[in-house]
Amino acid sequence: MDAAELDRRTRMHTECVPPDLVTYLLGHGHADVVRDLARDGEWFCARAWAQHLAEQGRREEAWGVLAPYVETGWWTAAGRAAELLDAWGRGEEAIALVRPYADAGERSALRDLALLLARHGRAEEAYGLLRPHVGTGSSPSPWWR
Repeated sequence: MDAAELDRRTRMHTECVPPDLVTYLLGHGHADVVRDLARDGEWFCARAWAQHLAEQGRREEAWGVLAPYVETGWWTAAGRAAELLDAWGRGEEAIALVRPYADAGERSALRDLALLLARHGRAEEAYGLLRPHVGTGSSPSPWWR
């Protein structure tokens, strides 16, 4: 798996199984197809399959589905994995997963890290993280979007 290729496919919705079809497959008894496609590098299948496993309490299996995607260094996968970790009460691990992306300048990771920090009683640290970015950037949209 390659992070740039995963990003291109998911942004363009090309050469991949679209999210609506993944939802349809899961909802109509084809979980095995989604599982197999997740193993073959289909991100939308992996995301849905990991969520499916997590909802069944199969956390380690869910993490195992996302791990190869996270290992590529792709922020989208790391962000989703951090959401699961936080939902499982593993906030410090989620923070540790997100921080390198925020430090590297990934704007949505910066937002997610600040929210994680604040949610886990570290609001001052979150404020310190965001303060240098208030009023910066050439984009007309605010950093928090």
